[in-house]
Amino acid sequence: MGIGRRDAVSLPWPIHTIDFEASSLDDGTYPIEVGIARWVAPTIDIETWSTLIRPIANWERYGSWSPKAEMVHGVPREQLVQGLGPNEAMARLNAIVGSNVAYCDGGDFDRHWFGMLQHAAGQSASFHLASFDDLKLRLDNAGLFRLQTWLDDTPPPHRAGPDAQRLLMSLARGLGITSCDVTGIAPQARSGKESDGPANGSPT
Repeated sequence: MGIGRRDAVSLPWPIHTIDFEASSLDDGTYPIEVGIARWVAPTIDIETWSTLIRPIANWERYGSWSPKAEMVHGVPREQLVQGLGPNEAMARLNAIVGSNVAYCDGGDFDRHWFGMLQHAAGQSASFHLASFDDLKLRLDNAGLFRLQTWLDDTPPPHRAGPDAQRLLMSLARGLGITSCDVTGIAPQARSGKESDGPANGSPT
């Protein structure tokens, strides 16, 4: 199956997707992990990066932690101390995304956690969020069907990096690309638990 060249031309390269995992979905929710996936061009590997987020004192004091949410994402609360602080995480995101758009599928939740991260970091993002649906609508009907079918058949891992990667891999399938390699984004100096490695899987 060849690349849908008309669809590929219509897409805003480079494309970034972002995802968050959170302490809960209740009042007092706060972000515990952020992941980015980047796709520079159809012929280039998808790249990923993610990190746990070390919570600030106010999040821990006034925030909510849901055991049910922990069962979904699998991150124990005590593991968050290994994460990057909000300022380091935000700086890394800005370095990766720059002034491009980051697409997400979490709606108001993602926007809320994104805002919390910026506030805790004391710095604004160099980019803004947009809905992943905006990208889907750039595909023709056949491409949209391939994308949605692959998403329906590929449950989200519920970790921020792999979930961001999953969105770009579905877009690859929408373009008619049935195999897509994934690599880690080159690391900067580290002081916490971050991951530049890809999740397992490809759009097959």
